[in-house]
Amino acid sequence: MEIKFINCSLNDKQINLEFDSTDITAISTNNSCLFCDLISLKLPLKGEIIVDGVKVNDSNISEYQRKISIVNTYKPISFLKTVLEYMNFIITTENLKMKNPNKKIIDSLKIVGLNEKYLFRELNTLSKSEKELIQIATALLSNPEMLVLTEQFSSLDLKNQKKIYMLLLRLKEQYHKTIIILSTDTNILYKYCTRAVIIKNDKVITGPIKDVYSKVETLRRSKIRVPDIVEFTYQARKQKKAKIDYHKDIRDIIKDIYKHI
Repeated sequence: MEIKFINCSLNDKQINLEFDSTDITAISTNNSCLFCDLISLKLPLKGEIIVDGVKVNDSNISEYQRKISIVNTYKPISFLKTVLEYMNFIITTENLKMKNPNKKIIDSLKIVGLNEKYLFRELNTLSKSEKELIQIATALLSNPEMLVLTEQFSSLDLKNQKKIYMLLLRLKEQYHKTIIILSTDTNILYKYCTRAVIIKNDKVITGPIKDVYSKVETLRRSKIRVPDIVEFTYQARKQKKAKIDYHKDIRDIIKDIYKHI
């Protein structure tokens, strides 16, 4: 799915953004709720929005809204006990139309690596990573073309972060989903994304992830947090005159250090 926002309003500012399935795009913004409303086409149409070459208008906007799923972090609902109850509740409340809901639920669980036994698991017995996988499986029920994840990585350890990342990579490459990760943690965005969109006050910075986050002085002037691994590389280059590249993996930096220092 390719979606373009041309001269669209966000916080009374005109912005131009483009997303497609070739990247995992990082979004860093101080108003995530507003951005989610924009990307899911829930805001009033202002400017021009083009999806897969077709201009969005009042007559077709609902069709495109169904193709976009926001994956929120898991929050318990007191009267729901099992995974099956939870997913059926989402189907009902979001008025999702499908011929065989049970089959769709099972298929969605399988895509994220969970088997049928999870249907009868009580929600309060799930681990943090299992809850986030359930959230992604639930988002897949509508067969969306775009997934927007909101802080799914922040509560997970590195092992489970990588597990979620590998799933997203498979959804992108095998199922051609457009993946957007929205987070306030620049370390996570830098590590797992290939393209960056930073919306800070009156500035919008976009580009390949390494290009954007390696401009340390620009980020500092805009009061944008520099990822830790980028800061380390920047200091090594500045203070030691080390000829090392900006990497995502500390092991690659160590190789450069042994090679050049």
